[in-house]
Amino acid sequence: MKKILFLMLLCLPFIAMAQTDPKYLAGAITLDDGKVSFKTEIQAPSLTKDQLYDTMLKWATERFKPEGKFNARVLYTNENKGSIAAGGEEYLVFSSSALSLDRTRIYYQLFITCGNGKCDIEMTRIRYWYDEARDGGEKYSAEEWIVDDMALNKSKNKLAPICGKFRRETINLKDDLFKSIQNTLGNKVLNSSQVAAVTTTPVTSPTQQVNASENITEVKIADNATDAPAQSIEEQIKAASRITITAGNDEQFEIGKECWGGFGKLFGKEVTFCLLDTQKTMSNMLMAESKSYKISFYHLGEDKPFVVVNCKKLTQQSLNGEEAKNMNPANDGSKTYNMYVGEVMK
Repeated sequence: MKKILFLMLLCLPFIAMAQTDPKYLAGAITLDDGKVSFKTEIQAPSLTKDQLYDTMLKWATERFKPEGKFNARVLYTNENKGSIAAGGEEYLVFSSSALSLDRTRIYYQLFITCGNGKCDIEMTRIRYWYDEARDGGEKYSAEEWIVDDMALNKSKNKLAPICGKFRRETINLKDDLFKSIQNTLGNKVLNSSQVAAVTTTPVTSPTQQVNASENITEVKIADNATDAPAQSIEEQIKAASRITITAGNDEQFEIGKECWGGFGKLFGKEVTFCLLDTQKTMSNMLMAESKSYKISFYHLGEDKPFVVVNCKKLTQQSLNGEEAKNMNPANDGSKTYNMYVGEVMK
């Protein structure tokens, strides 16, 4: 008996690791008129309806096109209404090895409606064709296959063995599509004539949370803060002699003052802009793989930062030297840069 208990204790870390990510559990699948429907609204206040429509039509045309055995394509466009409909067809891969491949074909429709300053996105009409190489395979609709009653266990705290993998990979595909659209619109905002206004507008609502023991100012967003703290923080940052970024597994690297692009707004969110020379391979690799990071500012000769800005990465964009100089005149006009945009975290 003691031996059994000991083995169970050894297994606890592995059991904990196997816990299902909450994003796949109850509430992850929403229905509209009985149909599985994923919806989101992406705000881009500086872009007009026509700009958004042109940007989204180009994205959809590149993303949905016939290829091999797939017949993905743009199904419908209406410039006056700002509407685009696309039909998706691709594989969801559940597992792959030298000996086996477990996957399903997925069909879906993506509806994009553009208005002034925003895009409404909906992914719906989802179907699957599983194991198609074996006797014609099996076909399912999302409504009968990935809803809570089918794809979750009775306690609603784990994915079911078969339907669960369809639910998980469908949600992952939805997240990838919405993220791709957000990045595309973010790049359009940054490339538009509004970029100067975006990058020179200071953060209008940060507050300073001071750690008395270490005297570090942590920049966060307050619901009712005024402009004064933002201007104070900007002045402090100008006085910094050293800047570092911490990303990944607390890996830290130093950046020059020219890499700091300032505060601004994107999609209605308070954001930071940082630029890295594309030749700095390891730093760019670390930033590309990180979902969040923090920017620390130091006074001359001090080891502890006096300002720390915690960021969630929103998008990444390539800039040529002249574009980088517009962000910060200290940048080299002959180089190329990656600009990382991060939301200032509450």
